[in-house]
Amino acid sequence: MEENMKKRLELLKRQLKQREHEKYVAYEKERLISEHIDFTRYYRFADRGETDRINSFLNGLPVRCLRPDFSKLLIEHRSQSIDDLLQYDKEDIWICCLCGSIELINLFSFGKMSSFIHDFEYWYDLSDYLLLLFNNFIDFIYIDDNGEIVKSKIERCLK
Repeated sequence: MEENMKKRLELLKRQLKQREHEKYVAYEKERLISEHIDFTRYYRFADRGETDRINSFLNGLPVRCLRPDFSKLLIEHRSQSIDDLLQYDKEDIWICCLCGSIELINLFSFGKMSSFIHDFEYWYDLSDYLLLLFNNFIDFIYIDDNGEIVKSKIERCLK
């Protein structure tokens, strides 16, 4: 009987933890939407399958201190200006915040690069480290806390 009570207590703890996590995720979503007046017009959040794909991509990146380790990636382009991203303005991207609350880090927003460029200050205020993942799940752009912009590809990982 005592063993059943322990299992039941563990189940209740897991359920409570899951509800708390869902509450914090809902809070972060609401915060993103409310702080950006046109969020729902220009962006949407990733669904479960898309989130799994994005997390697989992120887990495949060589990372050092929350940043992609570019010593193991080929750098295609470096820039100090957000205006350099205008060449990709029609591309669909996933916006990944690499710092902030766990819930913010696990929320991925989808939109056009042109919307991101227009709202750059908003996104940069949310997270010091941003990763823009192109819809092909190969190309990405990393923006660090100094505003440096680096374009690379995951498939070109050096061994």
